[in-house]
Amino acid sequence: MNDMSVGDHRWTLAPVLVLRHAGLPFDWVESLGAAPAVLDACDALLAIEDELAPLLGAEAAGRLVSALETGRGAKVPRPAREAVARWREAWDRLTEAHAADRRRLRARLRALAGDPRFRDAVFTSNPGMYDAMLAGYLDRDDVPDTARHRRTERQIYSYLQRFCAKNETASAFGPMGYGSLGDGEGLRVEPAGPRRRRAFLTHWAVTELASAAARDKALAPHVPVRMGLLTVRDGDRLTIAGTDTAIRLDATQTRLTDLLAKDGPSSLAALARTAALPLRAVADALRPLLAVGAVLRSFDVPNETVDPLPGLRAALSALPPVPARDAWTARLDELAAHCDRFAAAAGDVEARREALAELEAAFTAATGAPPRRGAGAVYADRLVLFEEASSPFRIEIGTDLAEALTRVLEPALESSAAFGDRVQADHRRRMAKVVREATGPLGFLDYARLARPDGESGGRFSPMEPVAVPGLGGQHVRLDARAFGEPEPGERYALPDVCLAAPDAEAASRGEYRVMVARVHHHLLLTGWLGTFHPDPAAFDRIAAEWLERQDGRVIGLATSRRNKGFYRFPGPRLVFTAGDPDARTDNVPAAACTVEVREGRPVLLDPHGRPRQLYPVLNDLTTYPPFAALSPPSVLHAPLTGETDRHLGRVGIGDACYQRERWTLDGRELPVVQPGPGPLLTLRRLARTHGLPRFVFARLASERKPFLVDTTCPFAADLLAHLAAHRTTRSVRFEEMYPGPDELWLRDASGRYTSELRMQLTRRPVEAA
Repeated sequence: MNDMSVGDHRWTLAPVLVLRHAGLPFDWVESLGAAPAVLDACDALLAIEDELAPLLGAEAAGRLVSALETGRGAKVPRPAREAVARWREAWDRLTEAHAADRRRLRARLRALAGDPRFRDAVFTSNPGMYDAMLAGYLDRDDVPDTARHRRTERQIYSYLQRFCAKNETASAFGPMGYGSLGDGEGLRVEPAGPRRRRAFLTHWAVTELASAAARDKALAPHVPVRMGLLTVRDGDRLTIAGTDTAIRLDATQTRLTDLLAKDGPSSLAALARTAALPLRAVADALRPLLAVGAVLRSFDVPNETVDPLPGLRAALSALPPVPARDAWTARLDELAAHCDRFAAAAGDVEARREALAELEAAFTAATGAPPRRGAGAVYADRLVLFEEASSPFRIEIGTDLAEALTRVLEPALESSAAFGDRVQADHRRRMAKVVREATGPLGFLDYARLARPDGESGGRFSPMEPVAVPGLGGQHVRLDARAFGEPEPGERYALPDVCLAAPDAEAASRGEYRVMVARVHHHLLLTGWLGTFHPDPAAFDRIAAEWLERQDGRVIGLATSRRNKGFYRFPGPRLVFTAGDPDARTDNVPAAACTVEVREGRPVLLDPHGRPRQLYPVLNDLTTYPPFAALSPPSVLHAPLTGETDRHLGRVGIGDACYQRERWTLDGRELPVVQPGPGPLLTLRRLARTHGLPRFVFARLASERKPFLVDTTCPFAADLLAHLAAHRTTRSVRFEEMYPGPDELWLRDASGRYTSELRMQLTRRPVEAA
């Protein structure tokens, strides 16, 4: 590991890195900019518009230009007639140049869309879109420039900007790469070996299979039965913690629940044998307990593994040797084989379509459920399977570069720690008030219920309040490491996403690079889905376990249900507040037996033995959820920044690292409108010229969860921006510079340059303890 001290503390860079990068070269999307003749024609028109503003006033000139662009009749005031005449001539020249260049750009877009890598990426991401739009588009020898095909081209560009400019983790268009710290110097980029792809049934699909198997009448006597983790027995009275449920048990129910409490999970058939009761009598006795969730009957689907299917198969294989068991294990083996065929068909869309169709048919035959869900949802596993791919790159960071990076990151991390203290102090104050108003210590489940913010039905919480920083006119701002205050002393952990801005790896090795802190996560680098292709996945656990060991068992993880392919395995005890634990961990701490009380003005979590604990929220959106964040270890949070006017804030640095990219918040009325011809591109060029936007920016509309790349020289980007703005209520749009820029993308191969970021684990501890 690499150590670097700040005052009385030292930050340590862990030896395992995750490399996230786009799957397709940035060069592809960069090649879709308009020709110089078109951009020159736009500039000529905008120069004439500059003349109209002094003649008519800015608002009147804007209305006149809008009318001229859309062909509406417009009364031209006498002082502006000569300029308007020149504007019309310039418009005709732009229209002609735009039409000619559009033919070139459409041909280029079609060529990119036909590349096997792009076709494979689109089909893997969204088979429905591929079949409904892209396949037919590519089958045509000549694609007419109609509204229908312009819609298809806009969709193709939308996927292209995602695959070429986003550091996602999804199949080959967002592969998983890794890095390490070495004894050498500089930055080394090496081949990672043969490209690998693996396809898995999604967690929701395996859960559907488990439910279908549990419904099979032939398996019914053998489905595992267990007591719920929130179920409390007191003599012949049974309650469920955190609810008003209370059941008086009869003699048979008492006998059966005694057996489950003593012997652990069983089955209806096994319980009937042990209790010497008829099978029907056991089923009838447990039915009301199953109905309220006091007793659970299901095949568990593991949460803490990339591929949950083997876990379900193991549970089925453990059943008595009945024909239905063998039929179900054969079904699961068939589904696994279909997943393998899908992965093996990488690059061959037709073979993938066939494999997916067979998989979906087999899944529906087994479950009766549709094989796709949540169309259009973000961060949702929509298909019955998901795929991951390994990166072709592996990196090694030498001792000198590791020390330099740690030194550059320290001020940003200290600032994030100070901001985290500020946010967490507010959470603690508010949550302490909740406990006090309850007139005493609260059971954890009651605390979680009472402390939930108004209107919050889940874990996601409203964004943190931004910090105002000085900076007018878009000037770059450099902040001191103590700009957000002095962070509290003690141990911390942080997981920043770090971008290096360098023309190539050799330049980075020579020290010719800059550092961008894209995001600071309040997390440990845990074993999880990001380690799918790592040669030593246990290395993730070792990093987290080392930090946790120094906490002397004070930190426990918060067990959560799995929402999608993403999961993280906490290498220590977990607080479980659900009725079941599909991973059957033996180190669980039951939430029903924990309490929260106020000590020294802050809420404190106490385990069943009265020992104070800190809560580690495993999921990202829970790290700022007040009820849990108030109980967590000291926070390290990336501070959102705003300028004095919030219209234009220059790049903000902390120490020698960029902490926030340059950004502009603009009126939605300035955006392009949907129309044929050069109008959308001209509007985008006007926007860039007026506000000084660079060629590449990321745009975020209030109604869009994910930002998207906008090339301010590209007609397809202008059309996409106009379309997204037109279909929603868009009062404002936020643009953020692409940084590192196209000339600072150091990750390269024969195909071109790739956007990338490094997910790096850093921990902080007192110098005397290091």
